[in-house]
Amino acid sequence: MPVQGKVVAAYGNMVTASFEEAVRQNEVAYILASDGSKLKSEVIRIRGNQCYVQVFEDTKGIRVGDTVEFTGDLLVVELGPGLLEQIYDGLQNPLPKLSAATGLFLKRGIYIEALDRIKKWAFTPKAKAGDTVQAGDILGSVPEGKFEHQIFVPFNFIGKVKIKKNSRCR
Repeated sequence: MPVQGKVVAAYGNMVTASFEEAVRQNEVAYILASDGSKLKSEVIRIRGNQCYVQVFEDTKGIRVGDTVEFTGDLLVVELGPGLLEQIYDGLQNPLPKLSAATGLFLKRGIYIEALDRIKKWAFTPKAKAGDTVQAGDILGSVPEGKFEHQIFVPFNFIGKVKIKKNSRCR
């Protein structure tokens, strides 16, 4: 369950929020504005039980006392096949999909997955059945245009694992 706080002050795109439980720098927070918007932001400074969050969208509608949800997740970008064939805004929303969903005048508080979860990509394996792999090892590659994306064992994977089966995906 996310940690919750309250808006104490708002100055342009900077919001000061108070909190009771642990919050960390660069954590993603959502401000639940009184007008019903849910605005993505990042914790950029912590002082005692208050923090400054930078809101990445228009802050119209934010009021003192509005709820702030701290996710515990750090601000990240998603990498993978399909990244090169899109145009993104600063929150990694694919602009053509965002425009199709909201019209030419983009609405705030709308977030769309950066990469297509349905499209199948041709995977060429490098690691084969019987190989032992660990964090950072290359499993294979996926072409996108003239580029080859290397597919790695996640860097936060702990330990080693033996590959049981090797298959080509499409």
